[in-house]
Amino acid sequence: MRTSFFANHSKKKNCIGFTLVELLVVIAIIGVLVGLLLPAVQAAREAARRSQCTNNLKQIGLGLLNFESTNKHFPPGQFKPAGLKENAALAWPVWHLPYMEQQTLYDRIDFTVDLRHQPNNMPDYTGPVNTVIPAYICPSTGRRQKYRGEDNRISGIGAITGGDGLACMDYMGNKGPGEDIKNPVNGVEYVKTDNSFFEVFRGVLLDIESGHDDGGFDCILNPKKSCSADVVSVRQITDGLSNTFIVMESSGKGCEEELTAANQLNRTPTKELSGAWASEKNISGIDVSPETSIQGTTSAINPPEKIHFAKEELFSDHSGGVQVLMCDGSVHFLSNDTPFEVYIALSSRDGEELANVDSL
Repeated sequence: MRTSFFANHSKKKNCIGFTLVELLVVIAIIGVLVGLLLPAVQAAREAARRSQCTNNLKQIGLGLLNFESTNKHFPPGQFKPAGLKENAALAWPVWHLPYMEQQTLYDRIDFTVDLRHQPNNMPDYTGPVNTVIPAYICPSTGRRQKYRGEDNRISGIGAITGGDGLACMDYMGNKGPGEDIKNPVNGVEYVKTDNSFFEVFRGVLLDIESGHDDGGFDCILNPKKSCSADVVSVRQITDGLSNTFIVMESSGKGCEEELTAANQLNRTPTKELSGAWASEKNISGIDVSPETSIQGTTSAINPPEKIHFAKEELFSDHSGGVQVLMCDGSVHFLSNDTPFEVYIALSSRDGEELANVDSL
């Protein structure tokens, strides 16, 4: 009897547990649940990154409005201190620094020296223009131009431009519709040519190439001094502050590349450091349009990477579109299917077009 009792008890003990089939079913259920949950987690993370990007743009917008209030005009899109070569001009984010709580960084910049040279650009990345500014970087950025590293600095271009180490930016100043694009209201091309054969754009942060030896950069920053530089004030934005871009997402930029005749990227970098926040080329006109000869491209919003890295258009790694900052400091989202007529009108400050922010 005792033997039988222990034998029965042993059999009951061996029956406790999962069968192989039951284990496989549980694993399959867990896999399905993870598969359903993962997209939701990824979407939540992207929503957080997009929210941070929005905050970056709002911070930039507040700084630009404070600059305008103090100086009676927005900063120049690019400006060349007297005595430097034209390709040593500094972009709007430099003049904007004191209004972004970056006065200490601004004070470290030597405006008598090319931004690519010491002490501005140091080999050990301790120079002021080597500094990666968090508010200038979109956390969603994943696609980067060949000469932009994971640390968000330009690298690998060597002696071609001397820009290795310059910190990058994912936001671009709006200088207006590009060349050969016509205003739908009057049929006249947006870009004019003045008496000195210089192209005048219709945006807000202009490609003015000013600051020759007739006043230096002090005339830009001193509202009491007369200045020949064509900077834009609030009163010149007659289409309305809420209906005009001032800064747009243009992520992943590093060093501009050229398109070949076959519309393929020539992977040799040019001298245009379009991705560096301090560089003169951190502004752009909207050049891609349905009338351009670029094959297969009808929108300047998230065009193919090769087009973006050659033309610096509106570009982001957010799903479905890009974010834009208006002159009133508000931030809006442009979907990929926004009509050309709408976003091109919003890039002009005084075109009298019918499109407005409610069209977004």
